[in-house]
Amino acid sequence: MFKFLQIVILSRDRAEYLQESIESVLAQNDVELDYEIIISDNSEQNDVNELINKFYSTSKKIKYIRRVPPVSAQHHNELVISELNSKFAVIFHDDDILHPDYLKTIGPFILNNPPAAISCNAKIFKNKITDGKKLMHHFKSIKRFNNKQCFLEQYLVGNGGIAPYPGYVYNTSFLQKVSFDSIGKVSQIGWKHFDVSILSSLLDYGDIIWLPETLMFYRLGGDSNNEDVSARLRLLRYMFMIGIDRASKPVFLYRYLFWLNWIRQQEFLWSNLSNWRYQIVIKFIFFKAINVICTSYFWKTCFRKLQFK
Repeated sequence: MFKFLQIVILSRDRAEYLQESIESVLAQNDVELDYEIIISDNSEQNDVNELINKFYSTSKKIKYIRRVPPVSAQHHNELVISELNSKFAVIFHDDDILHPDYLKTIGPFILNNPPAAISCNAKIFKNKITDGKKLMHHFKSIKRFNNKQCFLEQYLVGNGGIAPYPGYVYNTSFLQKVSFDSIGKVSQIGWKHFDVSILSSLLDYGDIIWLPETLMFYRLGGDSNNEDVSARLRLLRYMFMIGIDRASKPVFLYRYLFWLNWIRQQEFLWSNLSNWRYQIVIKFIFFKAINVICTSYFWKTCFRKLQFK
């Protein structure tokens, strides 16, 4: 049966988080939208299945799908998008939490002249949502994008941050077109930033809107803190292909910060100082530090961050 909105929760062996995620969707305030919750279980263990059978097996609002055998994260994402049967869709994660006013706030935007996609702000947390203080972006008013270059510049340093990927509501027909068209781009941008490719491609069909309201809680964990140099470089190459200026200050600071984060994460740094790779990165960080400090863009970025702390 065709639905107006489907909220798909991607799940894989995280039953301890999933229940909180499901309850946050069920607890939406003053919702007049016709929506359905889909749990797409890509687990290797049975914990998620047992959780659904115990608490939600009789719920008319929830549809449960078990992937047997489990598939890769990329294939799981593609399957979910291909199976959507609604006008709009949310692709949510099993460790994130929606604010009770998420649908109430976003609803009017998708009911009247809907964009290709719309997202919100999010608080970042690790264990408890009450610990979340840092925001994903710092915009005080609605931000609307209608071209790829302006949108991609947000993923660089000092432009105010980005909207959370799990917080998007998509025009389903556009998302399905973009998803199938973007499959071949995985080799270009890599799976880690495949969401950037999908989102930027949506701009071929309509605008993307970011709301200033904090309407979800984004859990930081797993590989979220690990600096993947290869993935970062692929993302930059994709940006250059779209038209981002290689010599711009945001690109320079982006490169500097991801190499700085990478070197900080090396466990045996001092014992590997003779390694030529480490030497090159350390020299780059040391000698470019002066360039970083001397840029007005750097200080403007620091001041902007201090304003929102």
